[in-house]
Amino acid sequence: MKVPQFTIYAKSAGVEISPYEKRPEGKACEGRISLRFFKIASGALQLRFVAEPWEGFELFRMINKVFLEGGRETLTHKFEASDGEIVSKLTVEKYERNNKAGYALIIQRGNDSINVSASASHFLYAAEFLKHLSITEAWMEQEGTGKKKPGTGCI
Repeated sequence: MKVPQFTIYAKSAGVEISPYEKRPEGKACEGRISLRFFKIASGALQLRFVAEPWEGFELFRMINKVFLEGGRETLTHKFEASDGEIVSKLTVEKYERNNKAGYALIIQRGNDSINVSASASHFLYAAEFLKHLSITEAWMEQEGTGKKKPGTGCI
């Protein structure tokens, strides 16, 4: 089975963008988009940002705006966990160092942060790939049979 995936590698970190299935116990499965940020060292930190399809389209819009106008844009997720509220921030930015423009995707959760720099081509391709996934992952399984899908908690 072929799975669409796009990965940006920087010096010490990367981000993998791919389809994802939300599998709530006893409910219908739904399409999502996964952005898995990782540090390249063995056993190092990984942080996953799971976006709804409309958020994938919002990231496409944010990346294009930052590419054209500069600055930064942030998408924030908040949810309750057993140990309190967890806040994840996914930021896209254009920066300038040594008179050269650069781009980055950054995830921050609590005290943890992973920054992945990208070329203009990778930055814009990530935007187009997110736009594509925003359409292909806009699905929900039909609950028609009332039977659980084998190997999942989904109906």
